[in-house]
Amino acid sequence: MESRRLLLAAGLSLGVLLLWEWLAPKPPRKPPVAPVPAAAAATTSPSASGSEGSMPAPAAATLAAPAVVPAVAAESESTQTIENPVLRATFSNRGGVLSSLILKSYKDEQGRSLELVRALPSGQRPLTLEFPSNADAGKKIAAALFAVERTGDRGVRLRWSDGTLSVSKEISVDAGYLFDVRVAVSGPSFYVLAGPGLRNPGDKEQVSRYVMPASAVAATASRLELVSPLKAKEESWPIPAKGFAGVEDNYFLQAFIPRSATEARVFLFPATTGGEKPVPVLATGVKGDGRLDSSLYIGPKDVSLLASYKLGLERTVDFGWYGILAGPLLWMLKKSYALVGNWGVAILLVTFVIRLALFPLTAKSYTSMKKMQKLSPKMNAIRDKYKKARTDAAQRAKMNQELMALYQAEGYNPMSGCLPMLLQLPILVAFYNVLSKTIELRHAPFVFWIKDLSAIDSSYVLVIFMILSMYAQQAMTPSTLDPAQKKIFMFMPVIWGFFLKDMPSGLVLYWLFSNLLTILQQLVMNRIVKEDDPSPPRRGAKALKQARA
Repeated sequence: MESRRLLLAAGLSLGVLLLWEWLAPKPPRKPPVAPVPAAAAATTSPSASGSEGSMPAPAAATLAAPAVVPAVAAESESTQTIENPVLRATFSNRGGVLSSLILKSYKDEQGRSLELVRALPSGQRPLTLEFPSNADAGKKIAAALFAVERTGDRGVRLRWSDGTLSVSKEISVDAGYLFDVRVAVSGPSFYVLAGPGLRNPGDKEQVSRYVMPASAVAATASRLELVSPLKAKEESWPIPAKGFAGVEDNYFLQAFIPRSATEARVFLFPATTGGEKPVPVLATGVKGDGRLDSSLYIGPKDVSLLASYKLGLERTVDFGWYGILAGPLLWMLKKSYALVGNWGVAILLVTFVIRLALFPLTAKSYTSMKKMQKLSPKMNAIRDKYKKARTDAAQRAKMNQELMALYQAEGYNPMSGCLPMLLQLPILVAFYNVLSKTIELRHAPFVFWIKDLSAIDSSYVLVIFMILSMYAQQAMTPSTLDPAQKKIFMFMPVIWGFFLKDMPSGLVLYWLFSNLLTILQQLVMNRIVKEDDPSPPRRGAKALKQARA
């Protein structure tokens, strides 16, 4: 019974289909289409109609049409924040940019958590997109309201599209200062910006220390490129997969590390401060063609931290020509700080070690000066002998020959007194580079009024003590200078004080303590080297007689 019903239902259904096919109106048959060349198909409007020859071929047969991107946008402006133990990043859906990045472990001059995103009137922020070949696209995206969604506790996705141009940005952060950034654009080639600028240094900070304005930095296959805003121009470099590009100052860094080879480019933006002439502010853009996958470091230039990422970022901490000395100095400072817990005391300990290492040379220099003081009457006698012939080159050469013979006879080396000073100058420069570029010494206090060893001592107390210590050192140093020369050398401490008054207080502290240790060494040497010590053997008596002949 059931089978009959099924057969009857099937027969009725088939009858209905046949009846509909017979009664329903038939669509008009399309005429055959003549083949159209690809170029013609590309230029013919799809809405055109008419005779057979003017009918366009289907687009799929000639050109691959771009995928239609549905419109995506937010209704109102908003922000989204992600954070970890060391930073807090805030993203604005207006342009899909990084509007704020707070470093929780670092402070500004007002004692607030440090803000690394530079506030510029022009509105550019990190992760801004620049389109050199299509400025209108850049303006459109900068004004767009991106749709925002979370991709976890430490991730965010920003999307926008107007149906023809679309942008997607996916950003997440690890437990430290390294972000993962993925940007996709269905449009022209683009650049994602690091910067522009870095931090917002106030007037007080700029006066109190040497603040290097944010510069563009790029690690190419062969070298590290650096562009200062003082000599800025728009230029570009090829960046390998293991390279990086961004902006840096003394203590902080923003840098993209692309996962495939690309290009980095310098962009200039005006920044108006205090009603003065606009000063260019640099940003570094990393290029993407359709898509850019990259890491992004935003944080302190801590050598150990940067090296731990194994991305070559530690190369941005450049100690200059005397880097070979700065590295061991920094290591000694860190070890000393681990023992005493105060960077100022650590500087004193390192200074003591340096002076102890130089003590043999200092002792030799002091002995040489004492010897020179004893030789002074003989030297003056030779100079007086040729006093009337100073303009005669031959006579001057003969005088120098006699002096050298005297030095040889008495076993005296005139350069031995200068050697300790010559050795101290590279150490002084290396110490300056360490103090001005080592993040650990930023805002590091010492005692009393010294609250920041990387800043200038505005009271100049350290500088005054340093000048006085140099005068005391001069008074104790054996000298063969005549009265006129002594007056000239009396200005040397003042010149050094003028030179060091605007240097980091940690550098002045090093120089002051070094002078005090030198004074102590001279007191010790005064006990060791007696005035009535016998003269050294006259090894060059024969040479002296020959020079006088």
